[in-house]
Amino acid sequence: MKTVLFHRHFLKFQGGHLKAFHYFTHVLAAPGWTAKVRFTENSVWDERNPWRDHRGHVLETDEPCEPDVLFLGGRDWERIPESEWSRPGRPVLNLIQHTRHGFPDDPRHRFLANRAVRICCSQQVNDSISPFANGPVITNRYGLDPGEFPKPIPFEHKSVDLFIAALKQPRLGRRLRLRLWRPGRRIDLQTDAVLRPEFLDRVNRARVTLFLPHEDEGFFIPALEGMALDTLVVCPDCEGNRDFCLPGENAFRPEFAPGAIRHATEEALRLSPASAQSLRDAARATFADNHIDRERKRFHEVLADLDRLW
Repeated sequence: MKTVLFHRHFLKFQGGHLKAFHYFTHVLAAPGWTAKVRFTENSVWDERNPWRDHRGHVLETDEPCEPDVLFLGGRDWERIPESEWSRPGRPVLNLIQHTRHGFPDDPRHRFLANRAVRICCSQQVNDSISPFANGPVITNRYGLDPGEFPKPIPFEHKSVDLFIAALKQPRLGRRLRLRLWRPGRRIDLQTDAVLRPEFLDRVNRARVTLFLPHEDEGFFIPALEGMALDTLVVCPDCEGNRDFCLPGENAFRPEFAPGAIRHATEEALRLSPASAQSLRDAARATFADNHIDRERKRFHEVLADLDRLW
């Protein structure tokens, strides 16, 4: 068995942790491979940590491990000796989840000079880092597991007209709620972090969900989650949603400006039943096309070809 070692600094649940966990399970599902993970001492172990049911694969802080492959994401390079950055003694798989890694003023940019096989979550991320990356760069679009979602509530039985998911943009979310409120319109605004099951439940109860990401993202997972739960998705352009939020086809993707976002949301709320059905059908097809099995299959191909890639 070959071992892939992951590193994590887990203080709160984020999409980046979810995706690292998915890759961890991809390794466990690959014949001839196993995975280990080392957490920082102050990492949190509660119901938010997806590794809580895999403690047998978690290394103690000082427990030795000589892996065959390192799997790094974000600033995980800082968890290994700097002497191994430029000439690692084993293959390194580096998951890149944001376009900002390609920005020279970003603290993660310097890690691109280190030898690694880089796996990008979207073509936009690939385009951002490719000019600077030392080693192969591969795009493996995000996939999600349908088993992690509640059963979608039928559209006609949804109890909320508009859910505004504004954890990353609380001020904008509050401003838009005031502009979008009408007598009798049921609006649910989220500005604080909640457990993922609660977040998915709130999306599931809404006819329309307005997702407010950062203005630049690598791949904005919540919008794809909305497609899985039969809500009409409104998500302003954030670069990392261009692969799957297709305006007029499966979602509304206005420019990232308050007026444009408000206008698109009002349009979604007024959409005719036939037009709403068409967008939701296309959205569910998009979610199916981004199934975690596709992502796993592509990653297993990378593992099988790792000697040549490295």
